Amino acid sequence: MHADVPDIDIVMLDEVDLEANPIGVKGVGELGACGSSAAVVYAIYNACGVWARQFPVRLATLVANMVDT
Repeated sequence: MHADVPDIDIVMLDEVDLEANPIGVKGVGELGACGSSAAVVYAIYNACGVWARQFPVRLATLVANMVDT
């Protein structure tokens, strides 16, 4: 769950890294998406009562786990 993710410290760098890409910036898109997969899995659990334990979440896996419970 997202509550299990430890606090994340963000450090801003004042230098340009031209080896990263031509404009010298690095993406931080992953940081904002840290909790989204946990939220989706929790929503699936609330909807059907089955925990998705691996990604990608597939309908066939959820249905198979519904039959086992």
